[in-house]
Amino acid sequence: MTAIRNNHAIFDGKGLAKYTMAIAVMMTGVPAHKIRKFEEFGLCNPCRTESRQRLYSDNDIELIRQIALLEKEGINLPGIKVILEMKNQIAPNKKGVNQ
Repeated sequence: MTAIRNNHAIFDGKGLAKYTMAIAVMMTGVPAHKIRKFEEFGLCNPCRTESRQRLYSDNDIELIRQIALLEKEGINLPGIKVILEMKNQIAPNKKGVNQ
């Protein structure tokens, strides 16, 4: 079974899509309907098999945990989206400084 993300197969360490929704729910403690809501809102983007089954990577699992924690702290989904976008903008800059 090959996972497809943006029409490219993903086969790298923590980015390897290997967990089904049921496993993602067990690993994160986040109900499936919330994970789907996160995806619908554009907060996460799991890979899909050719039959459209969602597959989550270790990176996706960590992201779901972060989103759920922020939501538990009272931040709404638009706010979470802004926070995640800011983190993504800062992360590349940190790599450049450390190199």
